[in-house]
Amino acid sequence: MGILGAGRSTVSEPEVFLTTTPEATETHYPIPHGTLVETVQDVVRGAQWNITDTDYALFHENNEMFAVWRIQNGESHPDYDLTIGLRNSHNKMFAAGMAVGSYVMVCSNLDFSGEVVIGRKHTRYILRDLRGLVETAFSKVQAMRILQDRRIEVYKENTPSDTEVHDFLVRSVDQNVMANSYIPKVLKEYRTPSHEEFFNEGRVRTGWTLLNAYTEVFKSVNALTLSNRTIKLHRMLDVLCNGSEMSLEDVSTPEPDAIAEDYTITERLRNWGSLN
Repeated sequence: MGILGAGRSTVSEPEVFLTTTPEATETHYPIPHGTLVETVQDVVRGAQWNITDTDYALFHENNEMFAVWRIQNGESHPDYDLTIGLRNSHNKMFAAGMAVGSYVMVCSNLDFSGEVVIGRKHTRYILRDLRGLVETAFSKVQAMRILQDRRIEVYKENTPSDTEVHDFLVRSVDQNVMANSYIPKVLKEYRTPSHEEFFNEGRVRTGWTLLNAYTEVFKSVNALTLSNRTIKLHRMLDVLCNGSEMSLEDVSTPEPDAIAEDYTITERLRNWGSLN
C-alpha cells in the first residue's frame, strides 16, 4: 500500500513526466507537472532533506496531478512522519501548490495542516519565477514541522466531551470539511477506532482520535480535495483542543546544520527563522 492508501489509482513518476502540457494562451500559462516535481525535488534535496517515499496520481485526462512525498532530515516520530503534497493543473482548476502535513504510520492516513500556493495562478512569469517561489515555500517547512509537532501533542492531551464532539461534527459540515452523509462514518470511527494507537494510554479518546477518525474516512474522498479538507479540519481542532488557532507566527526555528555548498538558494531559505 502506498502513501495514498488502498483504493486509489496511482501512477509512476515517469508517467507524470510524460504527460502533455497544453499550449499557453494570453491569460493562462500551464506548467508541466514534471517541471513542478523536478523543481521541488531539487529544492528539498538541496536543503538536505530526504524524500523517503512517493506517490503520484493523475486525474481528468492527466490535466490534474497530485503527489505526496514523505520527507525526513534526521528527525522522525514513531507514529507519524512529515509529508509534502503537490498539486498542479492544466485546466485552470487550481494553482500550483504545496501542502505540508503528516503521514500516520499505522494506517497510512494523510492530513495536511498548511498550504502554500506556489504559483498563485498560472500567470505569464510562473516558469521564470518557479524556483524562487518553491524556495520561499520550502523555507517554511522547518517551522511547519515544529508547529505540527506541537499541534499533535496538544491534540493527544485533549479529551473532548461527547457534547463537544457532536457539535464539532455538525460544524465541520458547515465549514465544508465533509458532507453531512459522513457524520455516521466519522462518529463510528471515533467511538471504535480501527487502530488501538488512536486511544491514549488509558484508552480514552482524544483530539488525536478525532483527527484520525476524519482522516480514516477521508481515504475514500478525491485526493485533490484532501488538503483543503484537512487544513480546515486542523483550524477547527486547534480551537477545540487549544482554545485558538495555532500559527507559524508563534514558531521560532533553528538554523539548519548545513546546506550543500554547491547549492545556491535565496536568503529567505538561509534564514529559517524569518517567516515574514
